[in-house]
Parts: sequence; C-alpha cells; structure tokens
Amino acid sequence: MKNAIVSIVTLALMLVINYVAASMMNWSFIDLSLFVGLCVALGIRFFTSSGGLSSNAVRVQVQSMTGIKVEEEKETFKPTFAYYTAIVYTLISLISIIIYYKDYFI
Repeated sequence: MKNAIVSIVTLALMLVINYVAASMMNWSFIDLSLFVGLCVALGIRFFTSSGGLSSNAVRVQVQSMTGIKVEEEKETFKPTFAYYTAIVYTLISLISIIIYYKDYFI
C-alpha cells in the first residue's frame, strides 16, 4: 500500500510540475513531459544514491583538511518505486511524443 501511495504522489507531482511549467512558458503539455520525466528520474537517482562524485569530493576535502584518510564509499543505488514511476512516465511521454509528432519524424 505504501508503494502505491509513493507512486501516486510521484506521478501527481510530475503532472503538476509539467502543467505549471507548460502554462508558464505557453508550451504544450506533451512538449515538456519528456523533459520533466527525465529531470525527476535523474534527480531521484542523484539524491538517493550513496557514493559517487559528490561524496568523493567531500571525502577528498576532509582528507586534505584533517590529514586523516577516509575510506572511499562505493557507489550504490537501490531503485525505489518513485524512480520506477518516473521512468515509466518518461517512457510513456516518449511514446506519446513519437505518436503525436509521427508526421514530423516520418
């Protein structure tokens, strides 16, 4: 039940962001949907993963200031239902864009 609520809230948040951005820029809803889906998916991945570039930068800075060696943290990412929802939203928006602009692509 918790996973369904997380997915619904994530989907609602993406739809609101997409609608507000499209209204502010006077663009079509479908034109921004792929961009919003990608940004949300990448944001979830960046903020929920451990290790990586930002952690290494902090680790190196701490080592240089203190002189104490800090163990390197391996990069790990455990996908959540919010991440899967963002990926599905992105794929559906990509398919919708291809169908909507099929005359332009062909």
